[in-house]
Amino acid sequence: MEFDQKEETPFNIPEKKKTDKKTLAVYVGAGLITISSLIYGYASYQVTYFKDLEIKNLKTQLDDANTKLQRIDILENQVKELEASLVAKSAPKPMAFKKTKVLSKKEKKAALSKKVAKKTKPSKVKEKKAVKKTS
Repeated sequence: MEFDQKEETPFNIPEKKKTDKKTLAVYVGAGLITISSLIYGYASYQVTYFKDLEIKNLKTQLDDANTKLQRIDILENQVKELEASLVAKSAPKPMAFKKTKVLSKKEKKAALSKKVAKKTKPSKVKEKKAVKKTS
């Protein structure tokens, strides 16, 4: 029994065809396009990611700067209030003069006699007390 070799092979191996240069160029071109598109997509993703990160950093810096400016404004207001209070304290106050009446000569003599009478009254009272004790 002779076996036919063609029947015994479970699968058919296609014969190798010579590839055309045109089709090879098309495959290489398509591969280059897909690789370049992948590289471009990754690069654009990196750019947007870093831009977003940069924007977040700038926002935090801006917030920090705003809080510092608010603190500076508050401190400036406090300094102005302190300066105003120091100026008010150090300003010379006008001397408080007692209002004196301009007295005529008769009123001056009457005022002098009242002062003298006040000074002499306690001494008279002491003399009277002393007299009472002795009697």
